Amino acid sequence: MTGPVRRLRRLLVLLPSAGIGGAEMHTATLVRALAAAGVDITVAAEAGLREGLAPLFAPVAVEAAPVGWREAEGPAANAGRQSAAAAALLARLRPDAVLLPLPWPGHGLGLQAALATARTPGLAIIHLAPIEPEVLPSALVQPALAAPLTWVAVSAPVARRVEAVFGLARGRVTVVPNGVAVPPEDPARRLAERRARRTALGLGPDAPLVLFAGRLEDKKGAELLPALADHLRTVLGATLVALGEGPLMPRLAGHPAARPEGPLRLRGAVPDVADWLLAADALVLPSRLEGFPLVFLEAAARRCPVVATEAALECLGSLAKCFAWMSKSQSILDLTLHFSVIFKDIEAAGSRVEAAHAYAEQYGVDWMLDRYFVQLRGGLIGDVPVRDS
Repeated sequence: MTGPVRRLRRLLVLLPSAGIGGAEMHTATLVRALAAAGVDITVAAEAGLREGLAPLFAPVAVEAAPVGWREAEGPAANAGRQSAAAAALLARLRPDAVLLPLPWPGHGLGLQAALATARTPGLAIIHLAPIEPEVLPSALVQPALAAPLTWVAVSAPVARRVEAVFGLARGRVTVVPNGVAVPPEDPARRLAERRARRTALGLGPDAPLVLFAGRLEDKKGAELLPALADHLRTVLGATLVALGEGPLMPRLAGHPAARPEGPLRLRGAVPDVADWLLAADALVLPSRLEGFPLVFLEAAARRCPVVATEAALECLGSLAKCFAWMSKSQSILDLTLHFSVIFKDIEAAGSRVEAAHAYAEQYGVDWMLDRYFVQLRGGLIGDVPVRDS
């Protein structure tokens, strides 16, 4: 930017989200930090998400606005509605800048067009991108790319894919990996959670327990859960608990594995995933596509072993095999074999668990937030309040 430096006093957050998951939790963490630094923030999201988003973003209020990307509508209809809604918000609130979290690259085209027209600077954070570049209508992309945006992605693979989708120069998208808060070790609480969760499930105090936490959809590999649960019960006597909601919930709920006392327990969306991670013997990430899964970091922060597909932890590159048990595919046999190794030799498993914990500590939430504040300060508005770590 040229001209005198302005202070970031008013920030508008435009959430094009259709649901609540990692992208929204990540955004809430950044928003709360900015609010604590003295920035006046308005969050705009679809009316149907307000109730679920409110506790995440508190004390910042969430305003209802038709800014979401709705799969039932075509790209042109979505972009037109988004652009009109964003233009009205920009005119009324007159923010110094906009935060644009994108769960998928093309889901903010109309919002970007409104920013271009108003010449309002923004920080776009990309959380997930397709392996094969998505073909977007050029008539919508060109106005969107005129927006004065600073681009950030949560991992290097996502950054490169976004550059391909939008035809951006190599390196235009900065990588800021996700980070989470690491709680102090509390053996008494861990033991209490292990006992309480198993009692609630009708299991014995030492029953093997595997956790899945995420949106119940194909990208997360959720359709594999019944077969994986059946095999875990047969081979290891384990129970698989799935936390989350999503389009596959009805199908999963109707499967014999999800019967009462069955090997698959569907608990829906819960506010205490962290406590489940303390209780579980391991976390499974059978994903086909990920950005940088927060639940992996949450597990690492709580010393919960992780079994994952290579796609699930692509964000970590060659480090992934140092932190988790990796499967080249979504093979039920391969995934179960890794759990067998973890359950049979807990001490040997400790080296990966400790390495993952050390990574979560070194690149935690403060490290992440500091880098976002640098992006805001240097590339977007020029002067952002200093964050208290």
